[in-house]
Amino acid sequence: MTTREPVPGVDRPITKEDLEARLRNVRDEVGKVKESTLGAGIAAGGAALVLLVILAFLIGRRRGKKKYAFVEIRRV
Repeated sequence: MTTREPVPGVDRPITKEDLEARLRNVRDEVGKVKESTLGAGIAAGGAALVLLVILAFLIGRRRGKKKYAFVEIRRV
């Protein structure tokens, strides 16, 4: 026969300590995930920013060409 630890909510009432322990575990897991994805998030954000600047430059350049006509006047 195996002895198992009593399960909160099934074998005994849920206590404040049970809730605190579970929340600590969740907080620790979220911290680990945050640390592992932080570098990738910064890299993706930087790449998106560079892409946005290039796109704004190209759109502005095209708009400038469409807005103004270049007229050359020559004397003969």
